[in-house]
Parts: sequence; C-alpha cells; structure tokens
Amino acid sequence: MRTFVLRARDGTTRPERVKSQIGSKGHLEVVAHTIINAFFLSSGFREDVEVYIVLESTPDFPRTLKFSSSEGLSFAGFHEQAIFDVIEHALRTGHSMYKDETRSVSSGLQISAFGFERLVQSMLSNRPLYLLDKKGEDIRTATIGADPVFLLSDHLVMPKKSVKGFMRHGLTPLSFGSTMLFASQCVVIAHYELDRRV
Repeated sequence: MRTFVLRARDGTTRPERVKSQIGSKGHLEVVAHTIINAFFLSSGFREDVEVYIVLESTPDFPRTLKFSSSEGLSFAGFHEQAIFDVIEHALRTGHSMYKDETRSVSSGLQISAFGFERLVQSMLSNRPLYLLDKKGEDIRTATIGADPVFLLSDHLVMPKKSVKGFMRHGLTPLSFGSTMLFASQCVVIAHYELDRRV
C-alpha cells in the first residue's frame, strides 16, 4: 500500500466554500490534482493507494478525508469537478462532528475530526514515513520501506516545529530534486520511482 498525506493548511472544511477556493488563496485545486495523480492511470485506477487530505481552515477543528482505492473508492470522472463534488459531499457528511469522531461517507471514503499531527502520530509506530525535503536523501537511491507514507504540503511550507518533532520519532527526509514541485507532481514521481522497483 502506498499512502500520501496532503496537509492543506488553507483548505476549507465548509462544503459551501469548496469551489470558491479554486484558484484563490486556498488553492484547493492542489488537492484535486493530487488525488487525480494518486489514483488514476491512463487506462485504469490504482488499487493499492490511500490518500489522506487534511483540511485545516476551520471554525472548530480540522477534517481529515481518507480515500482508499482498495475499499471500493470511485469517482464520476478524473476531472476537478468530480473530485470537488466528492469533497463537498464528504464535508456535508462531516458537519457537526465531535472531535476525534470518524464517519463513513461512501465506499473507500471516510471523514475524521482530527488533524495532521494526530494522523501522523498514529502511523509513526507501524509505517515508514517520508517527508519531502530538498535536503533529504534522493528518492532514486534511497531504500524505501514497505507500505510507505509520503507527507506532502499544499502551497504553504510545512511548519518547522511539526517537522522537527516527527524527525525525532523516525520520520525520514526524502528529496525529489532541487526544484520545488507541486504536491501533485511529487505523487507522480513517487509512483514512477516505486513502479520501476516492482
């Protein structure tokens, strides 16, 4: 299983605001592109992928959307509108949640009322975690553990405080080159490099 965690720090948790964030300060199109590149192939759908989208622009607490292709996930198409429709539906399902609550939205999709730190902490003990960092080891030569988790950020840089804390607990920095890329582009590179090793 390959897992991608995208921290969308400006991503809204309000369904009525999802489409207004396209091309604006929230840059929610980054989320859609990441999901599309994580799951879709030119002639199919990857069956061994999870994507967590952590939306942090919220009046109460973050919402984490989990998309899992091995659990029957599907979309109406591989375009932005289809992705945004699913996100809106998930956020409506997650309205008025209690903190730390998780709800099933549909096959392969659930929403949880917790944020990035809680999610990463839950994975640190049993999965190899990799943070994309220009100063990390080159993915082409790095040893990637089984069932890897790749931590990504949207257009905002990951807070250094969060990174330092996780590094002390085994998080590995991984470089995709010296050029700063979009999260969605990093997903393509990760798939490419790991597909070559199969």
